[in-house]
Amino acid sequence: MTDLHELLVILHIAVGSVALVLFWAPAFTRKGSALHKLAGRYYVRAMMTVVISAAISSIMVLVDPIGIRHPGVEFSPEDVERRAMNYRMFSLFLLMLAVLVFASLRHGIEALKTAREPDRLRRPLHRANAFVLGGLALAVGAFGVIHWQILLMIFAGISLVFSVGLYRDGLVEAPDAKERMRMHLGSMIGSGIGAHTAFFAFGGSRFLSEILTGQWQVIPWVLPAIIGTLAIRRLEKRYQ
Repeated sequence: MTDLHELLVILHIAVGSVALVLFWAPAFTRKGSALHKLAGRYYVRAMMTVVISAAISSIMVLVDPIGIRHPGVEFSPEDVERRAMNYRMFSLFLLMLAVLVFASLRHGIEALKTAREPDRLRRPLHRANAFVLGGLALAVGAFGVIHWQILLMIFAGISLVFSVGLYRDGLVEAPDAKERMRMHLGSMIGSGIGAHTAFFAFGGSRFLSEILTGQWQVIPWVLPAIIGTLAIRRLEKRYQ
């Protein structure tokens, strides 16, 4: 099991790095062009691989936190309980981020398909994404409040707001061209928030740890979310 977990982590990092680059290709190409569609298609495929690997590895840690993180190591009962709680809490947080990115990607794709099938966002699977994400957000937010983890509370709030937005968009019977574009671009930016957060928080933190110390270490986590959220709000105003 540990070998599978390590393989998933390696796959996650490798494909995630590719997805990070592919995210910017559609952003700097003309909307609707062949290059834009091609880059977007490969970006979605890469991010889906990232999401699946993150979800599976997170669930593995939730099921057996000590066995996955410390195989063959013996701890005292008190230490096992403490470590297991911390690992499970963080894995639940990562699982929520994976679902957030998955829901963003799917929402962005489905929004474009409403041009031919107006009821795409009104189907049960779309609403299920909203409810699952909302449920995970409430659980992670509760952990954040109980253990006073600011990071968990921030991203739980972002995920909860996005889940409400998913459900609200599903109430639109026949989105017009502006609505479709708003949903598509906003969702793609939302998935990009997840990619950049992972990069700056996990990979970039090694380079920034000497500069950002103490409470400042939260900046790599929240900065992509802040910038991405502001971009989404600007898009919403533009297409309203």
